[in-house]
Amino acid sequence: MRIVVLGDDEFITGFQLAGIKDTYECEDSWKAKNILEDLKDMKDVGIVIIPRDIASNIRDFINEWKNEKGIYPVIIELPHLHEKGEFEDPLRNMIRRAIGVDIMKR
Repeated sequence: MRIVVLGDDEFITGFQLAGIKDTYECEDSWKAKNILEDLKDMKDVGIVIIPRDIASNIRDFINEWKNEKGIYPVIIELPHLHEKGEFEDPLRNMIRRAIGVDIMKR
């Protein structure tokens, strides 16, 4: 399974340094949506990582894709470095819902 990252140059650079090869640079939601439409037909994509600000602009498309494709690929929305405010970890929420306990509680 492949991990794919979409975002601007600043967002994807860290993932590239971590060894993720499948990165797509996109500065806006329109281009991100076009890339996601191309990824939709690929069977080997397991995880898609996208900045939360871009994902929020194409929310309907992402929800439609999740309903159509089922569990795979997992779409992870991360805050961009420049976003301000408190953010709740979506993976933490999924784990808490799945097992009923917050195992990461400090």
